[in-house]
Amino acid sequence: MAARAKPEPAAVGLPQMRDFSWQRRRDYLLLVASVAASDGTLHPDELALLKRWMDEFELPEKSRQAVLAVANEGPVPPGRLERRLARTNLTYSLLLDMMGMAMSDGVLMDDEIDLLREVADGLHVDPIEFQILIEFVHSAHQAAQLSNPEPLFEHNIERAFDLLRKRKVVLFSHTLLCPSSPAYDRELKLRWQASQAKSA
Repeated sequence: MAARAKPEPAAVGLPQMRDFSWQRRRDYLLLVASVAASDGTLHPDELALLKRWMDEFELPEKSRQAVLAVANEGPVPPGRLERRLARTNLTYSLLLDMMGMAMSDGVLMDDEIDLLREVADGLHVDPIEFQILIEFVHSAHQAAQLSNPEPLFEHNIERAFDLLRKRKVVLFSHTLLCPSSPAYDRELKLRWQASQAKSA
């Protein structure tokens, strides 16, 4: 079997998902794969992102096959995985990654939003907080395209950071804050780390 490519170095100082059990890592990526499959088409950018995360998570081969099956055949039934992950500190990172996966092809479809809402409910995330995260993902995508981001985009980004700090959210090295621009994603991660250091 050919060797897998090593994932690119992540933002310094952010924790790694591979520190969780393989079952948690599998459950997490099964839900992420569900949003990739929810609009009925697995876009090449979604598949590439999913494979990158499977490498970063150091997912066992059998679990990789299960994740790819969901991505190609359709979402997992709602409820069971959300209940397991709701008892962890992964909920907000998971939602951000699911939103990032949905945005990786540049468009957030209605089917994807419906699934995201369903998962957020299962994770016991407040609907207002869910909306803050959706606005953050949209704003980060838009801001990445501009040399001088509009004040509304900056407001939505800071509002999301405030929420994540308030909830004591752990963001991971793989967590996508801006799927459309690796450079802006890194910039946002550095901003997040700086804001964490100030509030410590």
